[in-house]
Amino acid sequence: MTSESALMNGLLPVMKSESEEPTRPHISVSQLNMYLRCPAQYMFKYIYGIKTPARSFLIKGKAIHKGIEHNFRQKKETHQDIKLAEVLDITTDEFDHLRIETKWTPDEKPDQIRAETIELATMYHTKIAPFIQPDLIEERITISFDELDWDLTGVIDLGDKQGFIHDTKTAKKSPTPGEADKSLQLTAYYLLYRAFTGKEPAGCKLDYLVQTKNPKVVSLESKRTEREIARFRNIARTVITAIDNGNFYPNPNNMMCSEENCDYWGICHRDF
Repeated sequence: MTSESALMNGLLPVMKSESEEPTRPHISVSQLNMYLRCPAQYMFKYIYGIKTPARSFLIKGKAIHKGIEHNFRQKKETHQDIKLAEVLDITTDEFDHLRIETKWTPDEKPDQIRAETIELATMYHTKIAPFIQPDLIEERITISFDELDWDLTGVIDLGDKQGFIHDTKTAKKSPTPGEADKSLQLTAYYLLYRAFTGKEPAGCKLDYLVQTKNPKVVSLESKRTEREIARFRNIARTVITAIDNGNFYPNPNNMMCSEENCDYWGICHRDF
């Protein structure tokens, strides 16, 4: 289904199936964000194909996400949440699978992080899931930038029956109130949702699971204007053009540019 607004913007949905992969050069939302953080990091990962082990902060989110997805796939048909124990089984199985290949620092305690993962998964299932009836679940959507012969692809984790796009995050501290408003990822999802459904989203939500002394849920709601969507498209086109032209360089001003936070630190300081 193609929306009128997508046609007007010259963006056409070219693929809607989870199992298919884009056939043209493409950039995902996460790849776009990586290039904006550090073009050199993008180069090492996606041009040179240098793989690095996962970090611990990633597997917590991935494990929780797996349990959420398992519940919502069946809830789409049954309209009922499954038992918490089943969600936690899925979550911990995923954590245990991922922890084997994870890069742990000497001061990290995998068992403690596993316990925190269970705590946050429980909080989501009891405080967020009961109020959501899912519609789109792990929906891969691709739209084309025909003038550049590239595609933009992204996976919307969750779209609910009310038309809201949801993205779940884990964090160690509460997000700032404007976090959802400035999220480039949510803007991309807004555009992809509209192209896929032919409908305007009711809005987008960042559901934060905050791992403080007393863990809590913080949900931030936002919308997007046509100007914000146009700005995102311009940013995406500019990044794609830069990649096509081979413009890759380190960004030492990035707060994540350190040996501790970047697996490409060594090779980057050797090659640049």
